Amino acid sequence: MYRLISILLFIVFLQMIGKGQDTLSMNNQAKSIVAGYHIGVVQILFAHNKGETTFFDRTSIYSVGFPFGITLNTNGKAKIDLELVPFINPYIYSNLPYKIHLLYHPGILYPLNGGWTIGLRAAFEIGEGQFGFTPLINKAFKNKNGTAFFIELVAPGRFGPDKDSGYTQLGGVHIGLGF
Repeated sequence: MYRLISILLFIVFLQMIGKGQDTLSMNNQAKSIVAGYHIGVVQILFAHNKGETTFFDRTSIYSVGFPFGITLNTNGKAKIDLELVPFINPYIYSNLPYKIHLLYHPGILYPLNGGWTIGLRAAFEIGEGQFGFTPLINKAFKNKNGTAFFIELVAPGRFGPDKDSGYTQLGGVHIGLGF
């Protein structure tokens, strides 16, 4: 299933690059296919599952992620964002001090006025056997050197066999730097 979705997303990506290159050759004023890059840190603050809320706690939901990604322009205002997030979690059920897994997190971003952006990401947690979605709202603050500091609120929803099906991690905060 993961391979099929990854292959389909890769094909769409290749078609977009091909269209972007054709457009560039026909129109000298066409914008670049790459809108930018970003790096950051994401922390989940609390989770809600089956009527029970768990707040930030090293023994239950503590995890920290280090997102990095590339944002691509489309013909419209929306942008495609391809993000990978390595996560470090405490591994409380064995003798290991932590475990690491990778989140494949492609999404659609829609810029608004004043540095605000809303978006929705697909989520495939490799090594966790989970999938889902992540709605987000983002505020960017431009720096003088052309970069931008941003803060993003996320509300991931995940499904799969490793956790109780249908849980939501609320209150996630992603801070980072865009280039």
